[in-house]
Amino acid sequence: MMVKCIKDTEGYWTEGELYPACLITAGFIIFGDDEDLEGDGWTAAPVDYPDDGAVIYRVGGIDGEALFEERAA
Repeated sequence: MMVKCIKDTEGYWTEGELYPACLITAGFIIFGDDEDLEGDGWTAAPVDYPDDGAVIYRVGGIDGEALFEERAA
């Protein structure tokens, strides 16, 4: 799956860029950052399900905010 960075206040990701992600337990995803796109150093939890079928994820464990969007296929 690919997720799009829609907000990053920490500087680990580039807003508007797509990142490969894998779905793990309980709807969480795991993925890399700009330094290691194929890495698996970050985990994000689903936080919103807009009416358009997308899923919005928030990265945990950081001081700022990082949001990613998975678009419905």
